[in-house]
Amino acid sequence: MLSASVLSACNGHTDSVVKENQQTAIKNSVKKNESVNLPINIYKDSDYKIEGQKVTFYRKIINVEMKDFDESSELDFLDRYDNYVRNKNFNLKDDFKLLTINMKHEINEKARREPYEGFLLNKGSGLVIGNTELASENDFLEYQQTYIATDYRVKETSDEKGDVLLAIPKEYAKDKNLQLKIVQKIDGANKIVYIDLN
Repeated sequence: MLSASVLSACNGHTDSVVKENQQTAIKNSVKKNESVNLPINIYKDSDYKIEGQKVTFYRKIINVEMKDFDESSELDFLDRYDNYVRNKNFNLKDDFKLLTINMKHEINEKARREPYEGFLLNKGSGLVIGNTELASENDFLEYQQTYIATDYRVKETSDEKGDVLLAIPKEYAKDKNLQLKIVQKIDGANKIVYIDLN
């Protein structure tokens, strides 16, 4: 009787080990998308007009950086977003990593500086692990991705350099397959490119 219960306990342990190994295998089988090197143009408009003068306007990502939140970056992040984010009372320092996407605007010839579009990502851009769009699993990520890809919510600027901020839940941030999927819009033609974040 004792040996039967020991055998049963061993089988239970074996089953849980097998289950754990299967889950690990599934996680490790995520196919990482081929990534591009930075800097990269994500937007180009050859018919952009500044004071009636036609120029070619570029928006590019220079680099990306992921780090822990501190007091200063937490305040900066909350200032960027509307009251919806403040009202959620997220613990950014404990539960999230800060992704900073450094960007640049360029024009191909001299024109008097005048405010143009803010720093933003093209619609459809967002965080992925393999083929999984993380916004489909996390409402807060979905909100952020919509916010930073919606031109009317972003202040116009004449600054050449700026950045976009995203708070990424730590469970995703530590995944070695985490990537930023970018919709690259070159003179109206769309293409998907991926940037490694880990």
